[in-house]
Amino acid sequence: MKILVTGGSGFIGSNYVEYALERGHDVTNLSKHTYASNPYALKHLERNPRYHFIAADITDSIALNVAMENKDAIVHFAAETHVDRSFTYPKDFMQVNTLGTFTILDVLRRMKTKPKMICMSTDEVLGEVLTGQSVERDPINPRNPYSASKAAAEAFAKAYYYSYGVPVIVLRATNNYGPRQHPEKLVAKIITRALANKSFTLYEGDAVRDWIFVRDTCDAVQLLLNRGQPGQIYHVGTDEHRTVKQIADTILQIMEKPELLVGFMGRRLQDDERYSLDWGKIRKELGWVPSTRFENGVRATIDWFSRNEWFWRHFVETP
Repeated sequence: MKILVTGGSGFIGSNYVEYALERGHDVTNLSKHTYASNPYALKHLERNPRYHFIAADITDSIALNVAMENKDAIVHFAAETHVDRSFTYPKDFMQVNTLGTFTILDVLRRMKTKPKMICMSTDEVLGEVLTGQSVERDPINPRNPYSASKAAAEAFAKAYYYSYGVPVIVLRATNNYGPRQHPEKLVAKIITRALANKSFTLYEGDAVRDWIFVRDTCDAVQLLLNRGQPGQIYHVGTDEHRTVKQIADTILQIMEKPELLVGFMGRRLQDDERYSLDWGKIRKELGWVPSTRFENGVRATIDWFSRNEWFWRHFVETP
């Protein structure tokens, strides 16, 4: 299979590029290097004849036209994802997440043979879920600029499927963690501070999230490419619900450095209390289940960061 991956130099994208190459696919990574991606993240793949890199923006329809030629599938990861930043730079999120997705869909619209597309989305488009779990047919209810930009992208994906027959699938995932995650994100932040023996604080609050190891997300993406139905939304999660404090306690106990967490200060701006996805559809229809328990995924993530100090050290040392 010839696969175009957008945002393949970012966190989930780089893990999927590696995953797809391991399974014998030909992968083209179309990425714009930003603060959240690392140009060296996939340097070890440069000599692989099945890996190709294109430096381009997903709002560049000319570059997309060229990149999509003779592709069997498109996996669209490229996005701005940090909720806190979306309050300060909402236009950036609209530009990348909404306009970028629209541009990809519009290029596909004009293609005679349309490759199958996976559009990566988030549980946050459904808004706060204080009890129970959200199913795919629930109405969207975004509550911050990030989730609003992703909800708009989903709306365009659905419209282009019905209007033009673009074979797009929306995958909504819960909180991913794993190798190559930016140290601004919770799990990576705690691990890198602990590896550097630097004390830190976290936001106050008991917000609950469901956590999934990135390789399990890659499994779901590949399954949907092979067997998912265009026009459908699929939820991917684990039911590994934890608060920020529980996450910190688990990681620091594994690393035997509980003393580094020195307290909690402030609160995240307009932080939703709880997200939770019902992922029974992908389990019942396609047989997908996550294979990585949280503690095991954390251990694998700690191992990767400990062996790849070049990836994170400058973030931790920056005042």
